Amino acid sequence: MENQNEMSRARQFDEVDEEINLIDLIYPLYKRRRFLILFCVLSVAAVGIISIAMPKTYEATAVILPEAKQGTGSELKAAFLEQFGISGLGATTATPAEVFESVLKSRELARGVLSRYNYFHIMGIDNKSRQKVIDGFAKSVKVKKGRKEPTLSVSIDSHDPTVAADLANTYIVELDKYNRTNMVTSAQRLRKYIEERLQAANAELELAQQELRKFQEQNRAISISKQAEATLKVLSELEARRVALEVQKAAKEKFYRGQHLEIEQLNAQMEAIQKNINRLTYSEEPRVPVEREKGKVEFYIPLTCIPALNFDESRLLLKVKAKTGVVTMLTTQLEQAKLDEARDMPTINVLDRAHPPERPIKPRLKLNILLGAVVALFLGIFLIFFLEYTHRVGQDPETSPKWQEIKDGLTGTISFFKKFRK
Repeated sequence: MENQNEMSRARQFDEVDEEINLIDLIYPLYKRRRFLILFCVLSVAAVGIISIAMPKTYEATAVILPEAKQGTGSELKAAFLEQFGISGLGATTATPAEVFESVLKSRELARGVLSRYNYFHIMGIDNKSRQKVIDGFAKSVKVKKGRKEPTLSVSIDSHDPTVAADLANTYIVELDKYNRTNMVTSAQRLRKYIEERLQAANAELELAQQELRKFQEQNRAISISKQAEATLKVLSELEARRVALEVQKAAKEKFYRGQHLEIEQLNAQMEAIQKNINRLTYSEEPRVPVEREKGKVEFYIPLTCIPALNFDESRLLLKVKAKTGVVTMLTTQLEQAKLDEARDMPTINVLDRAHPPERPIKPRLKLNILLGAVVALFLGIFLIFFLEYTHRVGQDPETSPKWQEIKDGLTGTISFFKKFRK
């Protein structure tokens, strides 16, 4: 029983101590409540005044919608690329939005924007300092992708809302200029190649026509038999196939380096076709077998069996017909390449142009006041406890002399520094 009584008394003493400790913590705050309230009010007022006095920063944003990336293109384009053996030419996994995002973050575009806006002249920046300004400006540009919509937003910060809007819109103008100048698509490369090949084919056709015209002027036209016409038709088809394979090979050699399996296959096909052409043209046999589509073999009379004049005329007609077929084919494909080039060029659609913002993004007055109030509250509580602690130390007989010595030492140090400054 006695032990139980002692334990209950001990618990009561502990509870009393806890109550006393809690009161000791709360009482200093109550005693100096006016100081705490005044300190918080003055701190919040100071934060508000400083925030209002700080230079305001405005943010202007322009939003663009990059056109969705085209797939393999139209069926005609796909057939065209397959015909030339370069269907994978220029393929890339990057979308127009990703390309535009990289361009917008580049220093080169930042240089163009600042130069177009005449920023260096307005701010009086010399040539040595321009690179640092360009680097800093490029890093300050905010480029964000839309979370739900496939859009890109360009945001510029400035102390002047009009300048911020002008710079953001200038960024879009420079991006469109860069896109039209430097973006090279696979269709554009193909279009340039076909133009060069068509120019050469037209020159070859003109020479063949001049040669035929000269022959007809020197010799009267002689009728050609049906068998000779069939031979000419086959030779024309073979010649057109050979030229098409030659174009395909040239295209592959343009984009492949060194030997390639597809190039070797094209060489083998061209050799087989050239062998049939030579047999139909120069063979002395009365009939020459020619393998046609699906392995079908047909016999034709070679040109050497036709009279000399017919042979020369047939050769010239064949040459003109083959060159005409090549020119017709290339002309058709050139028009399709131009259409595909216009379709493949990523375009920039401006959804929202940047306008001068009405409200600044910095400083945030409400947020600063809220944070200032919280910090002032905790700092005021800390100061109250510190003052209460120094008051108790000064009244304690054991610690009072030491505390007085510390205060005297600090006072002497402060006086020394004041004299030293003077």
